[in-house]
Amino acid sequence: MTFTNTDATTLVSKFKQLPVNDQIAALGQIYSQVAESVPSTASKQVEDVVRGVLGMRHEGQIHFLGDALSDTDRDEVALDINPSKAMAELIPGDGVEPPLSAYEALTPSDRLLVWSQLARHMGDQFVALPADYQVSDAAKEVLTALQSAGTEDKVNFLSQIV
Repeated sequence: MTFTNTDATTLVSKFKQLPVNDQIAALGQIYSQVAESVPSTASKQVEDVVRGVLGMRHEGQIHFLGDALSDTDRDEVALDINPSKAMAELIPGDGVEPPLSAYEALTPSDRLLVWSQLARHMGDQFVALPADYQVSDAAKEVLTALQSAGTEDKVNFLSQIV
């Protein structure tokens, strides 16, 4: 099945309205379906972003995911309300901002490679959702709509999301 621009735009809009955990779960499922179609070789910039994210604590990885999927303006950085955790977020190499800034500077195709690389590490070096996590009905609707799409349409959808 080939998506029309309207179908793709509607799905992207629905996807972006999902809670972040549902977005992450959906991305994981979609990437598992198209993993063979996304190149595994990456530029130094992509490798640097992936290495930076994998080097974070799990809480930092979760913040990175949420911020990377968010469409909000990043002039301000929200720190943890716990003072000791907020200080740790400000320490170079452990905060969210450096990998996020590098991620935002990437081209859409390189961003796709970042997510592909992170998906390959999910549950290993990269935080994974709990095995018993259930996506919402809205997320199931998006996944069902993508089920019949071809690999190229799925990759194009992912490119618009990330």
